[in-house]
Amino acid sequence: MSDEQDRDMTEGERRLWRVLRTKKFGSARFRRGVTLGPYRAAFVCDDVPIVVEVDEPGTGGEARDPERDQWFFCHGYRVLLFRPEDVATSPDGVISIIETEIRSAPKGGPRAVGASSRAEGA
Repeated sequence: MSDEQDRDMTEGERRLWRVLRTKKFGSARFRRGVTLGPYRAAFVCDDVPIVVEVDEPGTGGEARDPERDQWFFCHGYRVLLFRPEDVATSPDGVISIIETEIRSAPKGGPRAVGASSRAEGA
């Protein structure tokens, strides 16, 4: 990946990426710094569809934006949000949660980005 992407990552994201890029999750693989519609996701697994974020203080609360989370949800992604201290002190616990989500998530990838943004059942 590019040096610019490395500079744009927070310390928590860098720590998590070091694990995600080498960890085997079956056939599921993560990409970093992915643009999905109008938003940037720190890490995306399209095979399962999961967005993983590290909520760093001073990032403007982007990871906690309910409209952003709703957009991801409406397009078939689950959002996993971790605190940077959890990534630093318990990386195995964070990876265990991600593995559990991958195993329990529906297979087949997300809906197309151009799909309706209306929540199902609404």
